[in-house]
Amino acid sequence: MYNQDFEQNIQDFDTAVNLLVNVLKLQDRDLVKVCEEALTHLLGNEETTHMINAAMFQLAETAPETCYWTWHNFPELQVCMDLKEHVSMFVAQKLIQKGFILGKDFSTNIYGEILVSRATRVTLMLDCSPSEWKFIKSVLQIAY
Repeated sequence: MYNQDFEQNIQDFDTAVNLLVNVLKLQDRDLVKVCEEALTHLLGNEETTHMINAAMFQLAETAPETCYWTWHNFPELQVCMDLKEHVSMFVAQKLIQKGFILGKDFSTNIYGEILVSRATRVTLMLDCSPSEWKFIKSVLQIAY
């Protein structure tokens, strides 16, 4: 009995995540808000947050354009804030691996952005795939 309930909960979770993925792919802000509010009302804030997180991870792998759209249209979502933090760390690591020095060649600000020179930005751009660059350029600011 317990096993059936568990399997049903997993199926329900997957169904809701797939619904969110499909809604996000439509890139309609109002529809996404209505869907999020409905899930929150039905399932609670924590469960809805888990579903949105799972949807974003799925989109990052299968539809980076939609993941990027979501990131920029819903920056208040915890998963989007976490994604920005991870992208900033990824950029810092990439810069360090290329021989740039934190505090000399690049720095960060209180908004989680990476401050770079134009030359550093170009170096990063040439070293990234187009889907990576879309996220990376969002955390870069020309400061030097």
